[in-house]
Amino acid sequence: MRITEEAIDAMRSERHRAAGEDARAVAELLRRALGRLGFTPDVAMPHGEKGDALFWPVLRGEVTVSGHPMVALGRIPLDSANRLAEILMRAALEEHTKEATTR
Repeated sequence: MRITEEAIDAMRSERHRAAGEDARAVAELLRRALGRLGFTPDVAMPHGEKGDALFWPVLRGEVTVSGHPMVALGRIPLDSANRLAEILMRAALEEHTKEATTR
C-alpha cells in the first residue's frame, strides 16, 4: 500500500487543526487566570491618562508551520507587565518553596 501526498496532507491538516484547538484552549485558560488576578482585556485609554487598571496582552492560539501549538502573547502596558512579572515571581518562589519542603 502506498501513502499518497493527499493522505499526508489530510493528516497534516488534522494535526494542525488539533494543535490549533489546543493552543486556543490554553489562550482561553490564560485569559481566565489573568481575569481572576484582576487584569482586564486591553482597552484603549486616552493618550496621556494614567490609571490603575491592569490590562492583559492580546492572546492568540496559533500553530507553527511544522504543526506545533503556540500561544502568541501580544504587547502589554508596562505597568501591567510589571504587575504580571511580580505575580509570576511570587508563584515561582512559592513553587520553589513547596519543592524544597517536600524533599
